[in-house]
Amino acid sequence: MRHSGKGARQFARFSGARSRGSLEALGDNMRRTLTLDHIYDADPDRLFRLVTDLDTLDAVIHPWMRLDHLPSGPVHQGQVIDVDLSLLGLFPSQPYRMEVTLYDATTRRMVSEESGHGLRRLIHTLEVLPAGAGARLIDRIEVEAGWLTPLLLFWLRITHAWRHHVRKRLLRAQA
Repeated sequence: MRHSGKGARQFARFSGARSRGSLEALGDNMRRTLTLDHIYDADPDRLFRLVTDLDTLDAVIHPWMRLDHLPSGPVHQGQVIDVDLSLLGLFPSQPYRMEVTLYDATTRRMVSEESGHGLRRLIHTLEVLPAGAGARLIDRIEVEAGWLTPLLLFWLRITHAWRHHVRKRLLRAQA
């Protein structure tokens, strides 16, 4: 079963960027995958460095989430990041774990497995590809969160559209 999502595309149209999103059911009813596809006016290596930097993560999730105890700098394969996550900075922080299971700067691909704060499991795969004179970022987020899965996917679609907007601003500021 495949649904085409309009939320990210509408937000991207608002911010002047091309975007494509989709939602795919995987097996049982409580495991879903969200795929987001964004185009940037940036070198692919530069974009990959930006999206795999923890300082950037902190910048792009604000104001939707707050991560306490987040380390600084680029991620690396095998890194385990234990933080406290608060939604909107209003709700009590809860433990959240991110483990970087794949980091390959040559192919510009990273995979993290995440859990906590109501999630059984989240697998986030990001890949940066050349796209004409720019770069294409593909985010594939597989979510298992029981009955919270549909709500979480809605939340992820909104927050990742926001991340795209902030990344574009950061790339312009670094130029």
